[in-house]
Amino acid sequence: MFRSSLSAALLLAAATGSAFAANGVCRGFNLQNDLAAISLYEVAESGRTFFIKGPTSQRESCPSLSPACRQRSFLVEGDKVVVNEIEGDFACANYVDRKGTDIASWLPLSSLSRVQVQPRWDGRWSTYDGRSVITIKTTGGGRMFVRGHATYDTGSYVNTGEFEVEGDANEREFAFGYYGGQQIGYEEANAGPKRCAARMAQLGPYIAVIDNDACGGENVRFTGLYSRQ
Repeated sequence: MFRSSLSAALLLAAATGSAFAANGVCRGFNLQNDLAAISLYEVAESGRTFFIKGPTSQRESCPSLSPACRQRSFLVEGDKVVVNEIEGDFACANYVDRKGTDIASWLPLSSLSRVQVQPRWDGRWSTYDGRSVITIKTTGGGRMFVRGHATYDTGSYVNTGEFEVEGDANEREFAFGYYGGQQIGYEEANAGPKRCAARMAQLGPYIAVIDNDACGGENVRFTGLYSRQ
């Protein structure tokens, strides 16, 4: 469960660490990630595991285990995060809590344990801001029917995007194309202009999605980390 410490007195004492991330920047899950390389991890230590700050001009040594690099926000044992990058002794971790709070920052790799995922696609999934929603229904035959809807409000009008496709519910990853109201192959969609192409990965309480920016109107994207609603 995500928490935010309200007092410096609540911070756990820790020795200053000497291991740093290579460039210190945790951008969180993004469209440049390789879905095959991201993984689900679980906080394995009891007590509080605090998020770690990245570098700034005032704290060039971060991320490290120094108390000066520690954020107020923390996780507890059993919380699950999506790790999209590991550098040195730190993991770039993405977490969405039940209230929709989204955070992406460093965590000590020593506090995490990798989770082997059995795909569980069924459900209604949403990005933290609710702009993109994916509904998935699985069948007894191992198939799944996937419907996506996304919006972008310009203030003057609302751009939308949507797709309806099906795939294998037994696989961790799913790639598809969508054009003219019909499902097509992922590679075929990528080969043509303005054809929606997207890849999805099932990660326990999350689904990670990367699209090609052609699945809807201007600024409409399905790319993001989704949590089950």
